[in-house]
Amino acid sequence: MNPDGNHPLFPKLPDGTRDLDTEWSHVDTYKGLEQVLKTGKAKAIGVCNYSVKYLEKLLPQIEIVPAVNQVENHPYLPQQDLLEYCTSKGIVLTAYSPLGSTGSPLFELERVKNVARKYAVSPGTVLLSYGVARGISVIPKSVTASRIEENLKIISLDASDMESLGSISKEQGTKRYVNPPFGVNFGFPDQQK
Repeated sequence: MNPDGNHPLFPKLPDGTRDLDTEWSHVDTYKGLEQVLKTGKAKAIGVCNYSVKYLEKLLPQIEIVPAVNQVENHPYLPQQDLLEYCTSKGIVLTAYSPLGSTGSPLFELERVKNVARKYAVSPGTVLLSYGVARGISVIPKSVTASRIEENLKIISLDASDMESLGSISKEQGTKRYVNPPFGVNFGFPDQQK
């Protein structure tokens, strides 16, 4: 974003598009993070919302592989290609919005409810367990003590559960819940027109 733009957080151009500083790249920013890591002021550095395309641009130009790539990930947006790519590079994929964002819309999916009934757990436990079973770290947001405690309960899902949950996006299409107008094409396949 343009630091001298018309808004301190989200500057826009007269046509309504984001006012971006194109002189500075995401690679430049990451190289700055590498310098911070070298000072010892950080224990690890990572990226957020990086597609395979963005990682392929970044990795050849840096010294330190990101420890983590934080992206939206849940049964409607499993991003299997990204998970496989990150795993092959030693990058942990972390799922923000593993419950489907505000209001936990994935709780209402019949398949999620069926698996929850099978194990006598909450839909949230099912969704978080699905992510963990796929090798993803999950970071659900909650401010309620009881929900925070519930989010710690991870169960072992069997192959049929994983298949049922994994087929949601295949049968119903992908759905991204967190999609602000950044003004940048991050290269995610579901966002290409």
